[in-house]
Amino acid sequence: MATVYQRNGVFYAKYFDADGKRVSKNTGFSKKREAQRAAAKMEADALEQRRIASDKPKAFAVVIETAAREAASGDLTLARSEELIRRLRGIANPDFRQTNLNDWFEEWIEAQKPHVGDSTIRIYFDAKRRVTAALGSTKSYGPLDELKSDEIRTAILKISKKVKSSTTNMDLRVLRRVLEAACGEGLLTSNAAQSVRTLPTIDSVERAPFSAEEVRKLMDSAFSDEWRGLILIAAHTGLRLGDVILLSRENVEGSDVIIRPSKTARSRKTIRIPMTPPVMRWIGDKSGKFFPTLSQRSTSTHSTNFARLMEKAGVDRKVKLPGGVEASRSFHSLRHSFTSWLAEADVHSDIRRKLTGHSSAGVHDLYTHRDESLTRAIGELPNLQN
Repeated sequence: MATVYQRNGVFYAKYFDADGKRVSKNTGFSKKREAQRAAAKMEADALEQRRIASDKPKAFAVVIETAAREAASGDLTLARSEELIRRLRGIANPDFRQTNLNDWFEEWIEAQKPHVGDSTIRIYFDAKRRVTAALGSTKSYGPLDELKSDEIRTAILKISKKVKSSTTNMDLRVLRRVLEAACGEGLLTSNAAQSVRTLPTIDSVERAPFSAEEVRKLMDSAFSDEWRGLILIAAHTGLRLGDVILLSRENVEGSDVIIRPSKTARSRKTIRIPMTPPVMRWIGDKSGKFFPTLSQRSTSTHSTNFARLMEKAGVDRKVKLPGGVEASRSFHSLRHSFTSWLAEADVHSDIRRKLTGHSSAGVHDLYTHRDESLTRAIGELPNLQN
């Protein structure tokens, strides 16, 4: 039976813990009667833990004997085996909870919101939508621990028939993280997506810039003054579609545009871009949002409308690059044009990267389609002819 004793005005309890050892623990009470009740509860809890611990081997034995008996009689099916495994897991960890991929995926995304930007959260939701659709409702809403690698592999192949390989691989990487988190929470013992291989990214889109003449055609054919300004600012700042549309007077300081791009919002990277005279003239004395009408629509809608605008202006979407490489063009190609024009003007790559916000030289090189400094560098080679 638990006993209490006083030390420095506080009562301590003495009792046998779950391992049968005599222990002493602070009750937190200075009144003896309250301390005795707390001590009795401590002892009762320890006895219950001891009882559960002593019952576990018996409970394990019952499940294992059941499995052996049904196996011998030929009644042990795959579904029955998984049920018995879940019973064993429940005995080993009473706090274990059963969930499904759909619900756990949503729970995982919710947990990521404080740590990533809105664009990343959209990527996660898109991945969830494609993965659960490819797996089907039976697998997506079935027990999470029943998900198999071959089922994930089949789902990934289904996804690859509808989207690019790079997008499919992104979905797989997200799923791996989701299932890895489930392993960390004790919901799974292994990550079924880990052994699924990514696809070769042979379908990566090669991007090409617009020429200055083509950009003028696009501006002349623009659907509205907002569209004209959208194209102009993108071409003269290198900002992405979503960032240009959200520009307002708050982003202007003197003759500079100051913005924290949405794609790099998590790293809190802010870039400052001097405005060209044409951009300053278009902005003029505008107040508030510069694109109040366009900002009400999604960027995907604007991307579709820009494709229509290219057709209207007679600007080709598919072009051949030097070397016979076929490339595609979209609104994002204005960013490629901006970078390439700077390179042609012999602006150093470090300055170009500050203006575009590119943190990686490798990524920046993809946007630089012509660099006059290379031609000038070759021109410095010695003349080898007599």
